[in-house]
Formats: sequence, C-alpha cells, structure tokens
Amino acid sequence: MSVEQAQARQFSASNQQGGEQKVAPAAGKNGAQPSNDMFMTLLLAQIRNQSPLDPADPSQFVSQLAQMSQMQSTQDMLKQLQSQGAMLRELQGVALGAQVGKPVLLQTDRIRSDGQGELNGRLTLSGQEESATLILTDAAGQRTRIDLGKREAGASDFKIKLADYHLAAGNYQVELSTASGSKGLFELKAEVSGVRLPVNGGEPVLSLAGLGDFPASSVSALLSA
Repeated sequence: MSVEQAQARQFSASNQQGGEQKVAPAAGKNGAQPSNDMFMTLLLAQIRNQSPLDPADPSQFVSQLAQMSQMQSTQDMLKQLQSQGAMLRELQGVALGAQVGKPVLLQTDRIRSDGQGELNGRLTLSGQEESATLILTDAAGQRTRIDLGKREAGASDFKIKLADYHLAAGNYQVELSTASGSKGLFELKAEVSGVRLPVNGGEPVLSLAGLGDFPASSVSALLSA
C-alpha cells in the first residue's frame, strides 16, 4: 500500500467515524507542516491502516525511512553549505574593503580608460625577450601597439602614459605580444576605489581607478603600496 493510499484511507475512515481525533499538523512556517513530519505522519498512517489480509512488506517501510533520512541529510547539508558560502562572502568583502585606497594586481584582458591616466602593471616572462608589446584594441577594432622594450626573464614592472598615444576614452581589449611568441603573465596594477557586494549573492566586485569594475576572482595580489 502506498503512502497516498494510506492517506486516502485515513481521511475516509475519519469521515465515517464522525469526527474521531485527527492527527494535528506540526507547526511550521506560515502554519505549514514540515516535509519530514508530513512524511512520517503518512508512513505511520500507512502502517496503522494496512490490511491484515494483505500486509505491506516491512522492507518497504525501511526503504521509505531510508529515503526520508537521506532527503533530510541532503537538505541539512545544503543549508550548511549556503550558510558557509554566505559567511565566506562576507569575510571576503571585509578583507577587500580594507584594501580600498590601496593597489592590487589584476589579471584581465579588458579595461575601461579615459585615455589620460597611466597604465601600470607587471610582466612575468619565462625567458628573455628582445621586445614585448602591449596591444590595445578599441570597440571599432583599431589597434594601438605600445612598445615595452627588451625584457629579462622573470617579473618586471611597466608604466605607460596613455595620453602619449592619443587614445580615446572607452573600452579596450588588452593583450601582450612577445618577440618569441611565448605567452607571459600580464597583470595590471590599480588602486581599489570601492567594493560592492551583489544582492544576489554573487562574488564581490571591485572598482579599480582608471580601469573599471572587476570581479574579485580577477585579483591576483593585494599590495600594500
């Protein structure tokens, strides 16, 4: 006998006996009965109302109890993960908030520029390069090549005055080109001007001076100066 059949038999028997005592639903949010309490109520009703001539297989009850336990464990685990995720997000927001007014290193292939400020960053190369070039491509597809000169292996900083290249304000795609064709690590340096925590629970968003808004996952290093 299924849980649904047991529920129907229980309600039918209650009506025929003229108002015998009914099982009161457990109090829950907005008066609703929690799903695990409802499941147990129906399972007990199934056991009480099974036909003596055709009793249900006990293994069915065990299986249903196991399913209920598994469902409850899954719900508890989901709630715990959601709680931990919210806590981690808040801690991340606090840590990033302390970085406001300080610089960070950022890995990105796009920037928003006013065409007047400086573009600072760091290159990390696996070997010596006779030349390294930064290529900025605007929305119209126009490419501006900025020569960074000869670079040694390892990390080295660069600083570019955008006004020297007569760049218009707008969004740009950024890529690094080397003489050997190898792909080095390219990071931009900018000061954090603000941190925003999305209301939908997404990752924090940083506003970086002269570059635009970026997700926290784009940040590769927090700097003190």
